[in-house]
Amino acid sequence: MKELSIFIDESGDFGEITERPAYYLVTLLFHDQKNDIASNVKKLEDSIKNSGFDFEYIHTGPVIRREEVFFGLSIDERSKLLFKMLNFIVSSSIAYEMAVVNRKEASDKISLSGKLGHEISNVIGKYKAFFDEFDKIIVYYDNGYPNFFKIQTYYNTVA
Repeated sequence: MKELSIFIDESGDFGEITERPAYYLVTLLFHDQKNDIASNVKKLEDSIKNSGFDFEYIHTGPVIRREEVFFGLSIDERSKLLFKMLNFIVSSSIAYEMAVVNRKEASDKISLSGKLGHEISNVIGKYKAFFDEFDKIIVYYDNGYPNFFKIQTYYNTVA
């Protein structure tokens, strides 16, 4: 059985544009389960730990903005973390696509939600033939809460 995992994460919120980033991003990361990336994950974890960092998880936005556990890190330390994550992405057999909405083009939350839905639909449409290759697709989404994943499994009914 061919299995695809899709991890979804967003960066942005529906608050006032003046107080928040101007773009809302939704990233979909695709991992064909036949491609073992366990050694790449271990290398990333070891590299982070060997550099003296002790993080349960890393989110790019907070690293860039010096938020949460990344507050006290220097620009060089944060650059190292970002480089380690980039190295993981390019060395692993994974793909990703991003839906991007300029929040300034949305007059309200409903408009923003509609624009996000449209962009996400475009991403799904772009990958439809790829998705059809799999018998089982598992979607992981944290619903905006780190360390919490909602898991939804889909079975391909295309014969």
